[in-house]
Amino acid sequence: MNASLAPADQMQLAVHFHSQGQLDSARTLYEGVLRQFPNDFGVRYHLGLLESQAGDLERAVLHFGRAVQANPQNADAQNNLAFTLQQLGRDAESLQAFQQAQALRPTDPDIAINLGLLHKKLQQLPQALACFDQALQAHPQHVALLCNRGNVLQLMGQQSGALACYEQALAIEPDNPVVLCNASNVLGELARYPDALECADRATRAHPGHAQAWVERGNALKLLDRTADAVASFEKALQIAPALVQAHTSLAATVLSDSVDTERVVEVGRQSLAVFLQSTYLAPRLRQTGLNVGVARLKHDVQQAHWLAQHGHDVPGLAAFLKTGDALLRKVQNPAATRAVHATPAELARMQTFLSSSWVHAMPSMPDVLNPANDWPALEDAYLAGTPEILAIDNFLSDPALKAFQDFAHGSRVWLGEYANNYLGAFANRGFNSPLHLQLARELKQRMPRVFQDYLLTQLWGFKYEPAVTRGINVHADFAKVNLNFWIAPSECNLDPDSGGLKVYDVPAPEDWTFEQYNIDSTLIYSFLEQHHAKSVTVPHRCNRAVLFNSALFHETDTIRFVDSYESRRVNMTYLFGRQLR
Repeated sequence: MNASLAPADQMQLAVHFHSQGQLDSARTLYEGVLRQFPNDFGVRYHLGLLESQAGDLERAVLHFGRAVQANPQNADAQNNLAFTLQQLGRDAESLQAFQQAQALRPTDPDIAINLGLLHKKLQQLPQALACFDQALQAHPQHVALLCNRGNVLQLMGQQSGALACYEQALAIEPDNPVVLCNASNVLGELARYPDALECADRATRAHPGHAQAWVERGNALKLLDRTADAVASFEKALQIAPALVQAHTSLAATVLSDSVDTERVVEVGRQSLAVFLQSTYLAPRLRQTGLNVGVARLKHDVQQAHWLAQHGHDVPGLAAFLKTGDALLRKVQNPAATRAVHATPAELARMQTFLSSSWVHAMPSMPDVLNPANDWPALEDAYLAGTPEILAIDNFLSDPALKAFQDFAHGSRVWLGEYANNYLGAFANRGFNSPLHLQLARELKQRMPRVFQDYLLTQLWGFKYEPAVTRGINVHADFAKVNLNFWIAPSECNLDPDSGGLKVYDVPAPEDWTFEQYNIDSTLIYSFLEQHHAKSVTVPHRCNRAVLFNSALFHETDTIRFVDSYESRRVNMTYLFGRQLR
């Protein structure tokens, strides 16, 4: 086609076709020029843009890479190369290319945002902050830079600084819904609940079709104990955006406290799980990019799939997942040093049906979840007499309940949260619930009414650990009145019977600390504990042992060393009741 045209005319016509969306015609012309000038920057760069639009990211990276080789001083080529590498999950290479792009154009706000967001994704928060600060020196009124700077400060526990960023951005764009949502969120973290609601209301009034604004409004209402209004706000968000993951999880977390309407609590949690799995594993972009899968998470999911197959569960896509997942694991030469493995689009396609299936193990009915043989009034007296309030309870569950919770942990596809120490989390607002889970909460309040009083169930989660993870959850306190933590892995699987459980300190978190201070900043917490000469109580792991304690007390997972098999993994379940701290 157009073989008689000069190369310059072919390029001009190719760019025209490209701009009109006629990608096949444009590609033919570009490739014709490329055969004559294989190292030409312009044709390589335009082919990179075209293949990126067409969804062939591997070819796009190839062309952008050759364009950069032809002209290393072109910041746009470096930026596009970096962005495409990031889409393919090649974060280390992407980081290098973004840094080269920024070196070429140090004050470019778009490059700064791309690089800063990648640093943020990689948990390199000081570097992300430095990116935004550098660009803001040249663009002090840039709303997106201010907003992203505030996001990073929030993650760093600097809520007041984050709020200042959002207020500065709102002075420029008073009705910006994204900034108003961020401001509402951080005001909630600062315990300024009426102000958080006012900000969210401003967003919904200015942009009634902005679903996230209704989510933030619901969050603020929940913090004000206006639960019914919060539920209505989340439901409004879902009317606007039925697939909005955060609206589903927030709604499910809010209805959790209504353990009387068991059917609704379970239904909303399962719907949240389904939407999350679909958004994570069936997103259209994955057809081009594939997916980076954490090695620890893949190992767990393959082990779980084998367990499901061995126990005769007909989970959709199970056989295809096992074949591909096992093959992916075999690619990992050094699991201890490899954080993630890349599943190509073809490999992911073979695993998607299983990964996106919201399979939750069915739970039986039973008269007693708690062990009826325990002397619950005496246990209640012992807890209330404690200084501090901490009590270990052995033989916590009835035998049928223990077996049911073990099977639920083994068979349910709910272990979706991934953490730095290679453990996985599951949450009630994302499928980690059942009528039996909620029955346990009700029985606790019936058996120990002076401990649990009229406190609502505010959180329910589980954590599952790598057998030799050595470290679990870092030191923290919880946003609750009473914390119940119990273990369900067989005692004989714990290779160190004096450890594997929980360490609880006898000094509570200060009431004026923010959530980030008492939940994330371990350096600050250890310094505080040392200053107050805190002592600790260590409760070793035992199967069917519970630890009941005041949630304001700092606590952390003890050293973990378990037998390396799927059913031997340490599993703890946690219930939080009531609310305290900020």
